[in-house]
Amino acid sequence: MPKNLLRLGFLMLLLCIVGCDIEPDENFQFITLEVIAADLPEAFDQNEQHNINITFRRPDGCTFFHAFDISVESSSERNIVAIGSALTQDDCAENDGTGDAILNFTALETAPYTFRFYTGVDENGNPEYLEYIVPVR
Repeated sequence: MPKNLLRLGFLMLLLCIVGCDIEPDENFQFITLEVIAADLPEAFDQNEQHNINITFRRPDGCTFFHAFDISVESSSERNIVAIGSALTQDDCAENDGTGDAILNFTALETAPYTFRFYTGVDENGNPEYLEYIVPVR
């Protein structure tokens, strides 16, 4: 039995190495996306999942939503940054408008939640946020 597990593990590792080939022209980098709107409910229901629609600016046609980076400042405060993956190629459309992504959130606390969505930086290089405070019922 252990020999079979070892062989299976080796086979899976081999498949991952062979199957994870990135072409030279398929390079990408992660970038922050500017959030321009967030559709939050008037109140959260405690212990229930809520889908929050986030609208962000796409700087060009080669940038796509990847994930949210969420930092927990306290039990009821969240700083949220939309992360995009940008293909590094020369033939991208200049501005591709906006995109949407869903953030799933469950309110576990009874205190109101504060959400700060990253929108970019000001003229002094300081981060700017859209801030929402949502009570819990």
